Amino acid sequence: MTQAVRHDSMRARNLGVVLGEIRRNGPVTRAALAEITGLTKTTVSKMVGDLIEAGMVAESGALRDGERGRPGTAVVLSGRRVAALGLEINVDYLSACVVDLTLAVRLRYSQAVDNRAAPPCGNPFPPGRTCPQGCG
Repeated sequence: MTQAVRHDSMRARNLGVVLGEIRRNGPVTRAALAEITGLTKTTVSKMVGDLIEAGMVAESGALRDGERGRPGTAVVLSGRRVAALGLEINVDYLSACVVDLTLAVRLRYSQAVDNRAAPPCGNPFPPGRTCPQGCG
């Protein structure tokens, strides 16, 4: 039995496809994205608009793909709003790294800490100590 796909699930998947293609092929125009993904130009334009509004991509200027007519506006990943946090808890140090969507490292921090006797769910920083760079 085939199960129907909910509209919001399909939209989220297509947003991921468009964002992934911008990452792989950027800078890329909306027309090129439509061709690469198989989605309509209208759908791609709406999704790119939503990604711009969310701060995940940005327009980067005109891009001519060798075709006639007006050049398209290229879009690229934006590192201004969305980031990922990576943490490493080792026996003798703690490390944190913040990376934006363009894979630029925004913050890297490491602190020597003896975690051998620390409980698995305890606070690794001594009482009254936090990250000296203001990250927590």
